[in-house]
Amino acid sequence: MITFFQPPTPPSNANLSPFCAKLDMILQLSGLDYESQTVMDPREGPKQKMPFIADGKNRIGDTQFIEAHLKANHGVDLLAHLSTHDQALGRMIMSTVEEQLYFVLVYSRWQVEENWPIMENIFFGHMPEEARSQIAPQALEMMRSALRGQGIGRHGVDETYALGKRIIDDLSVLLGDRDFFLSDKPTSIDASVYGCLINLIQNPVPTPLADHVKSHKNLAAFVDRVSAQFFTNAARALPQAA
Repeated sequence: MITFFQPPTPPSNANLSPFCAKLDMILQLSGLDYESQTVMDPREGPKQKMPFIADGKNRIGDTQFIEAHLKANHGVDLLAHLSTHDQALGRMIMSTVEEQLYFVLVYSRWQVEENWPIMENIFFGHMPEEARSQIAPQALEMMRSALRGQGIGRHGVDETYALGKRIIDDLSVLLGDRDFFLSDKPTSIDASVYGCLINLIQNPVPTPLADHVKSHKNLAAFVDRVSAQFFTNAARALPQAA
């Protein structure tokens, strides 16, 4: 039995972490038996971040290495039916989503001044005031330092959202009229894209990116399709099409 460790999941969202939503979908697609366990402290994971899994005596962190572990140890290869060209393109799509669009999402939550009080309450509102007053500013400083080191934290808000919109436009072109990316059935590529798009749409802070995703009918339909199949809690919270 695989144990999937993730932070608490909001009732109306797949997960506030795109990577947790991604891994949840991958595990569902794998057909393997697994159970979910809530963890508050990411330092319990082997990479000191979430999500991570326990499989027997092994603890594996980072969704890329978890997917490789599932392939090597359980024969789960969600990209096996794709051509080598499409496998390579799929990995490039995932890299763009996880190394660029993801940081646009993080920027919206931690870098935009008017959004920080919302996120502070979500992440630290359960703490006693004394602890919160010490830990929340430290976390904010750490995240903004990480965003600056990554590069996106050096941009203005409009510049950052422009970068996000361009990636969303590209994803719409790549999806085209298919139900899923590069395939007639969902793969880890779709899990990666969905994890970020659902968090842009159901982001607890306001941004223009939610409407930008929904302005692309194929991406909006993609999010609805995946939500209905894998994340019914998120599906129920999505606005119904007119």
